[in-house]
Amino acid sequence: MRSLIHRETGTSERTPLRQSDSTADSIGESGLFRLGRVLFGAVLAVMATDNFRNLEGRIQYAESKGAPVPSLSVPAASGGLLFGGLGVALWRVPVASAAAVAAFFAGTTPMMHDFWEMDDPEMRQQEFFHFAKNTALLGAALAFLKLGLSEAPEE
Repeated sequence: MRSLIHRETGTSERTPLRQSDSTADSIGESGLFRLGRVLFGAVLAVMATDNFRNLEGRIQYAESKGAPVPSLSVPAASGGLLFGGLGVALWRVPVASAAAVAAFFAGTTPMMHDFWEMDDPEMRQQEFFHFAKNTALLGAALAFLKLGLSEAPEE
């Protein structure tokens, strides 16, 4: 009996069915995908803009967490998040944009939301939720990165 997800190849081995080459294109052109990426990217751009509006506070917070050279790293990370958020929302240079978002969350989340270091149970819970939220955003950025890579022309 043939499996729904495998096909016979003429030998006794089975190989998985391949997605059609147009699958990435059809996802990228769907209305739900467009809405999702605009919502995702716009929220990230707003977060980055808020970081710039409250730059001194963000720098002080990063300094309290032991971030390296916060006077440079905070504006740079916020700039990367702004670039990435706008790029994902507009689906321009999607690989670089999604990579910038992923780099932001991969770099800042464990340092800024180190819930395992908190003694106060309320602070630990608050930092855990921020850590979990950022981890989910990292996952979404990686999904956008994968889709961007699948749309990129092969060299």
